[in-house]
Amino acid sequence: MTLIALAILAAVAQGQVGTSSRDADKIEISGVGQTSTIACEGRSVQVDGAGNVLTFTGECAGLELAGTDNQVTIDLKPNARIVVEGTSQTVRWRSSAQPRQSIQGVDNQVIRLQD
Repeated sequence: MTLIALAILAAVAQGQVGTSSRDADKIEISGVGQTSTIACEGRSVQVDGAGNVLTFTGECAGLELAGTDNQVTIDLKPNARIVVEGTSQTVRWRSSAQPRQSIQGVDNQVIRLQD
């Protein structure tokens, strides 16, 4: 087994493995078991993975969520879009306007939070 494979196995055993990147327009999170609070600052958000618990503060331009058992809490700009694909995903959102939504998969929940 290579050292890289051993490092990945060790990270999975600890419960967290993945990557995160942020640029001026987008925040991308991928992996397993990550827990984090991130300031959106007007960027769009893309999350791929499983078992992540993520909170995005400030207004986000939109959310694309794929995977299984992720829990995302997000503040959205008016006219934002939520795209959810996968299984047992939970999105809790807050916005002054109803976002456009595309939800595919099984047992996904998209819930509006009250201010």
